[in-house]
Amino acid sequence: MKVFEGTQRTRPPKPEAAPAHLCEFPDCAQDGPHKAPRAPDDLRTYRWFCLDHVREYNRAWNFFEGWTRSDIEHFQRDDVTGHRPTWPVYSKRPLHEEMDDLESVFHNFSHEWFGDGKRSNGDKGGRDKKLSAAAMDIERACATLGLKPGFNRVKLRSRYMELAKKHHPDVNGGSKESEELLKSINQAYTYLLSQVS
Repeated sequence: MKVFEGTQRTRPPKPEAAPAHLCEFPDCAQDGPHKAPRAPDDLRTYRWFCLDHVREYNRAWNFFEGWTRSDIEHFQRDDVTGHRPTWPVYSKRPLHEEMDDLESVFHNFSHEWFGDGKRSNGDKGGRDKKLSAAAMDIERACATLGLKPGFNRVKLRSRYMELAKKHHPDVNGGSKESEELLKSINQAYTYLLSQVS
Protein backbone atom coordinates (compact mmCIF):
# COMPACT_ATOMS: atom_id res chain seq x y z
CA MET A 1 0.00 0.00 0.00
CA LYS A 2 1.47 3.32 -1.05
CA VAL A 3 1.16 6.45 0.99
CA PHE A 4 1.51 9.69 -0.88
CA GLU A 5 3.01 12.40 1.17
CA GLY A 6 2.25 16.00 0.61
CA THR A 7 -1.10 15.49 -1.05
CA GLN A 8 -4.31 16.70 0.46
CA ARG A 9 -7.74 15.54 -0.29
CA THR A 10 -10.07 18.37 -1.08
CA ARG A 11 -13.80 18.24 -1.01
CA PRO A 12 -15.66 19.23 -4.07
CA PRO A 13 -17.54 22.53 -3.65
CA LYS A 14 -21.14 22.21 -2.49
CA PRO A 15 -23.69 23.21 -5.03
CA GLU A 16 -25.68 26.26 -3.97
CA ALA A 17 -28.86 25.13 -2.31
CA ALA A 18 -32.04 26.11 -3.98
CA PRO A 19 -34.32 28.21 -1.78
CA ALA A 20 -36.63 26.06 0.31
CA HIS A 21 -39.62 28.24 -0.49
CA LEU A 22 -40.38 31.05 -2.86
CA CYS A 23 -42.48 34.00 -1.75
CA GLU A 24 -46.16 33.27 -2.41
CA PHE A 25 -47.07 36.91 -2.90
CA PRO A 26 -48.21 37.58 -6.47
CA ASP A 27 -45.43 38.72 -8.82
CA CYS A 28 -42.67 38.19 -6.21
CA ALA A 29 -39.71 35.95 -7.09
CA GLN A 30 -37.71 36.35 -3.85
CA ASP A 31 -36.96 33.61 -1.31
CA GLY A 32 -39.80 33.03 1.13
CA PRO A 33 -38.21 31.91 4.43
CA HIS A 34 -40.93 33.46 6.64
CA LYS A 35 -44.03 31.43 7.35
CA ALA A 36 -47.51 32.64 8.18
CA PRO A 37 -50.63 30.59 9.03
CA ARG A 38 -52.92 29.87 6.13
CA ALA A 39 -56.26 30.50 7.92
CA PRO A 40 -57.65 30.84 11.47
CA ASP A 41 -59.11 27.34 11.31
CA ASP A 42 -55.92 25.90 9.79
CA LEU A 43 -53.02 27.18 11.89
CA ARG A 44 -50.69 24.25 11.20
CA THR A 45 -50.24 24.75 7.47
CA TYR A 46 -48.35 27.77 6.29
CA ARG A 47 -47.84 30.21 3.49
CA TRP A 48 -44.30 31.37 2.80
CA PHE A 49 -43.27 34.96 2.17
CA CYS A 50 -40.27 37.22 1.94
CA LEU A 51 -39.76 39.65 4.82
CA ASP A 52 -41.60 42.61 3.25
CA HIS A 53 -44.59 40.55 2.19
CA VAL A 54 -44.91 38.59 5.46
CA ARG A 55 -45.12 41.94 7.26
CA GLU A 56 -47.86 43.06 4.89
CA TYR A 57 -49.69 39.75 5.31
CA ASN A 58 -49.50 39.98 9.11
CA ARG A 59 -50.84 43.56 9.12
CA ALA A 60 -53.91 42.41 7.21
CA TRP A 61 -54.39 39.21 9.28
CA ASN A 62 -57.51 39.16 11.47
CA PHE A 63 -57.95 35.94 13.42
CA PHE A 64 -61.55 36.81 14.39
CA GLU A 65 -62.71 37.92 10.94
CA GLY A 66 -66.33 36.80 10.40
CA TRP A 67 -66.88 35.88 14.08
CA THR A 68 -69.82 37.17 16.11
CA ARG A 69 -69.27 39.03 19.37
CA SER A 70 -70.57 36.08 21.42
CA ASP A 71 -68.23 33.67 19.55
CA ILE A 72 -65.27 35.90 20.38
CA GLU A 73 -66.27 36.13 24.08
CA HIS A 74 -66.72 32.35 24.23
CA PHE A 75 -63.27 31.87 22.70
CA GLN A 76 -61.73 34.27 25.24
CA ARG A 77 -63.39 32.45 28.17
CA ASP A 78 -62.13 29.09 26.90
CA ASP A 79 -58.67 30.56 26.36
CA VAL A 80 -58.25 30.83 30.15
CA THR A 81 -58.01 27.02 30.35
CA GLY A 82 -56.17 26.60 27.05
CA HIS A 83 -59.41 25.41 25.38
CA ARG A 84 -59.30 22.22 27.44
CA PRO A 85 -62.44 20.84 29.11
CA THR A 86 -63.05 21.68 32.76
CA TRP A 87 -65.37 20.32 35.43
CA PRO A 88 -66.95 22.06 38.41
CA VAL A 89 -65.09 21.82 41.72
CA TYR A 90 -68.24 21.10 43.68
CA SER A 91 -70.21 17.88 43.66
CA LYS A 92 -73.56 17.22 41.98
CA ARG A 93 -75.31 19.70 44.27
CA PRO A 94 -75.59 23.34 43.21
CA LEU A 95 -72.71 25.59 44.20
CA HIS A 96 -74.80 27.74 46.56
CA GLU A 97 -75.66 24.65 48.64
CA GLU A 98 -71.99 23.69 48.82
CA MET A 99 -71.10 27.22 49.95
CA ASP A 100 -73.86 27.15 52.61
CA ASP A 101 -72.33 23.98 54.04
CA LEU A 102 -68.87 25.53 53.99
CA GLU A 103 -70.19 28.62 55.78
CA SER A 104 -71.86 26.54 58.51
CA VAL A 105 -68.69 24.49 58.99
CA PHE A 106 -66.68 27.69 59.35
CA HIS A 107 -69.15 29.14 61.86
CA ASN A 108 -69.06 25.93 63.90
CA PHE A 109 -65.27 26.01 63.87
CA SER A 110 -65.12 29.67 64.86
CA HIS A 111 -67.57 29.07 67.70
CA GLU A 112 -65.59 26.11 69.01
CA TRP A 113 -62.25 27.89 68.74
CA PHE A 114 -63.06 31.51 69.53
CA GLY A 115 -66.23 31.01 71.63
CA ASP A 116 -68.35 33.72 70.01
CA GLY A 117 -70.94 33.50 72.80
CA LYS A 118 -73.93 32.59 70.60
CA ARG A 119 -74.40 29.18 72.19
CA SER A 120 -74.80 29.64 75.90
CA ASN A 121 -76.99 26.85 77.29
CA GLY A 122 -80.09 28.99 77.81
CA ASP A 123 -78.39 32.19 78.89
CA LYS A 124 -78.73 34.73 76.08
CA GLY A 125 -75.77 36.80 77.13
CA GLY A 126 -73.57 33.92 78.29
CA ARG A 127 -72.96 35.81 81.57
CA ASP A 128 -72.92 32.71 83.76
CA LYS A 129 -69.86 31.26 82.09
CA LYS A 130 -67.06 30.73 84.54
CA LEU A 131 -64.41 31.91 82.10
CA SER A 132 -64.53 34.65 79.53
CA ALA A 133 -64.27 33.67 75.87
CA ALA A 134 -60.69 34.99 75.68
CA ALA A 135 -59.64 32.99 78.76
CA MET A 136 -61.22 29.86 77.27
CA ASP A 137 -59.35 30.44 74.01
CA ILE A 138 -56.01 30.77 75.79
CA GLU A 139 -56.78 27.68 77.89
CA ARG A 140 -57.73 25.68 74.79
CA ALA A 141 -54.65 26.83 72.86
CA CYS A 142 -52.37 26.01 75.82
CA ALA A 143 -53.92 22.55 76.05
CA THR A 144 -53.33 21.99 72.33
CA LEU A 145 -49.63 22.83 72.70
CA GLY A 146 -49.27 21.21 76.13
CA LEU A 147 -48.20 24.46 77.78
CA LYS A 148 -49.02 25.86 81.19
CA PRO A 149 -49.88 29.57 81.55
CA GLY A 150 -46.95 31.84 82.33
CA PHE A 151 -44.81 30.92 79.33
CA ASN A 152 -42.83 33.43 77.27
CA ARG A 153 -42.23 33.75 73.50
CA VAL A 154 -39.06 31.64 73.62
CA LYS A 155 -40.77 28.75 75.39
CA LEU A 156 -43.82 29.04 73.10
CA ARG A 157 -41.68 28.90 69.96
CA SER A 158 -39.59 26.04 71.31
CA ARG A 159 -42.69 23.98 72.12
CA TYR A 160 -44.24 24.79 68.74
CA MET A 161 -41.11 23.70 66.85
CA GLU A 162 -40.97 20.47 68.83
CA LEU A 163 -44.60 19.59 68.09
CA ALA A 164 -44.41 20.69 64.44
CA LYS A 165 -41.43 18.42 63.81
CA LYS A 166 -43.09 15.52 65.61
CA HIS A 167 -46.49 15.78 63.92
CA HIS A 168 -45.57 17.00 60.42
CA PRO A 169 -47.31 14.80 57.79
CA ASP A 170 -44.06 14.31 55.84
CA VAL A 171 -42.47 12.71 58.90
CA ASN A 172 -45.56 10.55 59.48
CA GLY A 173 -45.97 9.10 56.00
CA GLY A 174 -48.51 11.71 54.84
CA SER A 175 -50.95 10.78 57.60
CA LYS A 176 -54.25 12.70 57.46
CA GLU A 177 -54.46 12.68 61.28
CA SER A 178 -51.01 14.28 61.50
CA GLU A 179 -52.06 16.91 58.99
CA GLU A 180 -55.17 17.82 61.00
CA LEU A 181 -53.21 17.86 64.26
CA LEU A 182 -50.56 20.11 62.73
CA LYS A 183 -53.30 22.51 61.58
CA SER A 184 -54.63 22.82 65.14
CA ILE A 185 -51.07 23.24 66.46
CA ASN A 186 -50.46 26.04 63.95
CA GLN A 187 -53.73 27.76 64.90
CA ALA A 188 -52.97 27.51 68.61
CA TYR A 189 -49.45 28.82 68.12
CA THR A 190 -50.63 31.77 66.03
CA TYR A 191 -53.28 32.67 68.57
CA LEU A 192 -50.95 32.43 71.58
CA LEU A 193 -48.24 34.37 69.76
CA SER A 194 -50.67 37.26 69.44
CA GLN A 195 -51.46 37.08 73.17
CA VAL A 196 -47.91 36.88 74.52
CA SER A 197 -46.08 40.16 75.03
